[in-house]
Amino acid sequence: FIETPPPVGPVRMVAEFEPMQSVLIRYQFGIPYQLIREMAEDIQVITLVSSQAQATTVQNLYISNNVNVANCSFLIAATDSYWTRDYGPWFVFDGNNQPGIVDFPYNRPRPNDNNVPPKVAQHLGINLFGMNVKHTGGNMMADGLGMAASTELVYEEETQTPTQINAKMLNYLGIERYDVMNDPLGDYIKHIDCWGKYLAPDKILLGQVAPSDPRFSDYEAVANYFATTPSSYGYPYKVYRVYSPG
Repeated sequence: FIETPPPVGPVRMVAEFEPMQSVLIRYQFGIPYQLIREMAEDIQVITLVSSQAQATTVQNLYISNNVNVANCSFLIAATDSYWTRDYGPWFVFDGNNQPGIVDFPYNRPRPNDNNVPPKVAQHLGINLFGMNVKHTGGNMMADGLGMAASTELVYEEETQTPTQINAKMLNYLGIERYDVMNDPLGDYIKHIDCWGKYLAPDKILLGQVAPSDPRFSDYEAVANYFATTPSSYGYPYKVYRVYSPG
């Protein structure tokens, strides 16, 4: 990993709910062909493969599973796992409205996965920036308008102070308000995507458990925070709950 100067400001991190041109997946898959087929109807599916021979194998698998191969391309790169959401690139637009990728040290001991974002930047022919904050995509969500949220994992895994981390989030990603939450799930992974997701700058999807669940008050505290805290639009979030027992 190499840290670089941040992009020319003001920087805007792209939200996951915004329109997109492509999706990055990896063979061997952790998702069904049905999902790949659905994605390839609308956008470009870029598949990480280990060799040209493997690309040919996957192309044939796509054909036999009725995937629209006209919308499929391949990026040859060594990988360790299929968790592209966690180690894949984070996209930004810089102050000149040029797209770029912000790379970060991936918080898992998977060096090949950690090297994927620079290869995607080279593949797409766009700028690459290195932000020295240990992180993972599963624990990062942004609203596209300067707000983002993660669990406390981002502070726990870093030797830098929260103030230093927040400053880098601002300089590299344009995050002006960074909501670092206590993880209500109470699980080792502490990824915010296990229980929360922005649907729009003023809408958020949150898990809900039964009142008898020992984590009930933690989930309700998170829901109350968003229901009473201004979104980027200036009024509190509309909170949507999904009952997720067990």
